Amino acid sequence: MSLIELMIAVAIGLALLAGLSSLYVSTSKARAEFNKTSEQVENGRYALQSIMRDIEMAGFYGRSSLPVTTASYALPDPCATAPASMGFSTSPLTVPLPVYGPALAATVPSCLATTLPNMKTGAEVLTVSYVAGSTTATPDGTNYYLQRSSCETDSVSMVYSKSASAFTLHTKAPIAGNACSTTGTTAELRQYVERTYYVATCDVCSGADTTPTLKMAEFANGAIRVSSLVAGIEDVHYTYGMDLDNNGSPDCYVDNPSDISAVPAACTAAAAAATYAWTASATANWANVTAVRINLLSRNLDNTASWTDTRTYDLGRAAVNGPYGDHYKRHVYGTVARIWNTGGLRENQ
Repeated sequence: MSLIELMIAVAIGLALLAGLSSLYVSTSKARAEFNKTSEQVENGRYALQSIMRDIEMAGFYGRSSLPVTTASYALPDPCATAPASMGFSTSPLTVPLPVYGPALAATVPSCLATTLPNMKTGAEVLTVSYVAGSTTATPDGTNYYLQRSSCETDSVSMVYSKSASAFTLHTKAPIAGNACSTTGTTAELRQYVERTYYVATCDVCSGADTTPTLKMAEFANGAIRVSSLVAGIEDVHYTYGMDLDNNGSPDCYVDNPSDISAVPAACTAAAAAATYAWTASATANWANVTAVRINLLSRNLDNTASWTDTRTYDLGRAAVNGPYGDHYKRHVYGTVARIWNTGGLRENQ
């Protein structure tokens, strides 16, 4: 082989090597972008599913039926840890609202800013309340439980407590004359669940962490405990489906059932057709919510240097989000969650 032939072979080899290197680099970049997008899609869908799952359980307070009236519900303080402020009462019989957006209410709870640290300015908050689907044999002394009576001889129809000695209600135990036995089987216990969702400006919230994160403040062991749920969730908007004709299905959607001065025209027309009178009672309006429409904005956790976000994102508000002008890719995810324990009971009336 001559020197010229060797040089030609080397040149061809270098050209092939350069082509393969370029292909490898472009493939690696594409793979990295694919991973970023996959993570963002997974985070967005998981956030939706987490909120939707809780909304669908909201308003479940045991197998014994509650009267299906707005008077059966109380407007709770989502930051409260004392039973007297959590919405449970035996006289009259009341339980907490299934869903409540306290940040949109006429009066924002004073503890919100301290209980929900690093909350994004203007973020919407959603609180859901229900009892667990599984029963508990013995209370642990720190968490709160609900016991519902099925026996007319019990002095009260409901007990909400963490003390084992307080749970003395019974299930049906027929004896002579088909009456309830005071020594019958003790009624089931279900742990109370209260969760508040909000968007924070950070995940770990120490140092230079600026990753927007969906967080959850959960009532557990007698206190409010905050934890990060999904990183990269930049904004969430809720609209509430109002059942105006008491058939269980939402007739229109509003941003804030507490604010009757901002009821959209579609809801005004629907209310007129259903002969529904908007009330100044926030509790009554929230009690008629049978569905929640959720729109959230999910962002990549890592930026893309070659990308500049010039898009706008419609979450259902009057004003759109963006353009952000940064190097993060974003996507909007949305769904509608039914409040089955409110709407479903109305459908069966």
